[in-house]
Amino acid sequence: MSAGDIIVFVVIAAVVVVILAAMAVSHLGAVRRARVQLGASDQYRELADEFRRLSDVSITAQEHVDFRLTDLGVQLDALREQLDRMQRILNEVE
Repeated sequence: MSAGDIIVFVVIAAVVVVILAAMAVSHLGAVRRARVQLGASDQYRELADEFRRLSDVSITAQEHVDFRLTDLGVQLDALREQLDRMQRILNEVE
């Protein structure tokens, strides 16, 4: 082999090493981006689950409030009836 052949071989080997290094860096970047997207997807899923849970809790709380308001309305009607009866009794006593 001549000196020119050795230089060509070294240049080709260097180009192959650079190409392989570029491919490795590109692959590692793609893997990292995929992991970040997967992590973001997991975070999105966790947030969506939390919002669903909060929505269910607020619906349950609203149902309890509606039930209590209905119960208070019934009690208020009963008190009004008692007050009306007492007023009639007081009017008769006068």
